[in-house]
Amino acid sequence: MAENDAPNDREINEARARIAPYVARTPLVRAYALQGEARAWLKLETLQPTNSFKVRPAFNSMLARLDEARSRGVVASSSGNFAQAVAYAARELGAHARIVMPSNTSPYKIARTRAFAGRDDAVVLSGPTFDERWALTEKLQKESGSLLVHPYDSRETIAGDATLGLELLDDLGGDFTVVVPASGGGLLAGVALAVKTARPRARVVGVQSKANGSMRASFVAGSRRKSPPFTSVADSLVAAIPGENTFAIIKRLVDDVVDLEESEFLDAVKFLALEQKLVAEPGGAASVAALRTGKLGRVTGDVVCIVSGGNAIS
Repeated sequence: MAENDAPNDREINEARARIAPYVARTPLVRAYALQGEARAWLKLETLQPTNSFKVRPAFNSMLARLDEARSRGVVASSSGNFAQAVAYAARELGAHARIVMPSNTSPYKIARTRAFAGRDDAVVLSGPTFDERWALTEKLQKESGSLLVHPYDSRETIAGDATLGLELLDDLGGDFTVVVPASGGGLLAGVALAVKTARPRARVVGVQSKANGSMRASFVAGSRRKSPPFTSVADSLVAAIPGENTFAIIKRLVDDVVDLEESEFLDAVKFLALEQKLVAEPGGAASVAALRTGKLGRVTGDVVCIVSGGNAIS
């Protein structure tokens, strides 16, 4: 995706207006227990209807092509949070959804996806790997002719994710640092696009699991790198390679990408529960973990940790 091919300001603002009746404008709250030299804030995407930011791209992708979504149905691929968002959005908008999920997905997330869709057959299980999931998704899409709703790499998805960045710009004056969980890169690219366009001196940092490492390796190399098969407690951050379109934006606008040990995710989940009285899943707590462990280096001024998902079961 060339610079002039990324979603522009008009598209991002249209996405914001389009999804407004369906998604929450989530609060930005102070995190006093995270205070150091910086003023720490938490962006609580856990308060979205399906408890993650994924409703933003799911609704924007379907609303942008609503006639097609309703007439052809939609197909999507997800390890959990996007699956729930697509199921919910499709039911709200009157579209038939089929969602491919890997067989090692949390039973809790599978059950919630079926519940949001209102149909057990909405979920189609693939093999456990990223490649197996995508192979089955592409097969179903070709066979059915359904509209593919991409979890991170379409123009509509990135614009939907960017709406979160617009809210940060509304809530905070001046420059700030925003820390964003990273998987395929939709949220990271979208937030970077919105924030850096308006405030070029703001700092945007991505966070992922060291067990995955694809985004960090790609960022360092300057080109996309694929992770070998892995497992991680951060099961919402499992894309084995950044999106082609998302990475073009990330390479241009993101300041850094850091990675975390498995225990650091879990420590952040515990911290949020005990100190902030918030429920977050490991991947959703990645930004908090990055700040707590010093992975961001010296941070001053305002720093926003996006708490991207709260679909934890224990």
